[in-house]
Amino acid sequence: MDPHVGRSSSQEGTIVNPGAKEGRDTSVGDESDDANELRFDEEQRLIKEQSQRPETD
Repeated sequence: MDPHVGRSSSQEGTIVNPGAKEGRDTSVGDESDDANELRFDEEQRLIKEQSQRPETD
């Protein structure tokens, strides 16, 4: 039996992320989790800062 038979075309390509609304993981992690969170926060800060700069090109 083909699993694609009977599938609606509106469902094709739909991305499912069940944890998308949960927010950041607040469970206790290890040092690498803490380092990743620090890097992510720094990247977010830099992206926000760069997006607010006037364009110079």
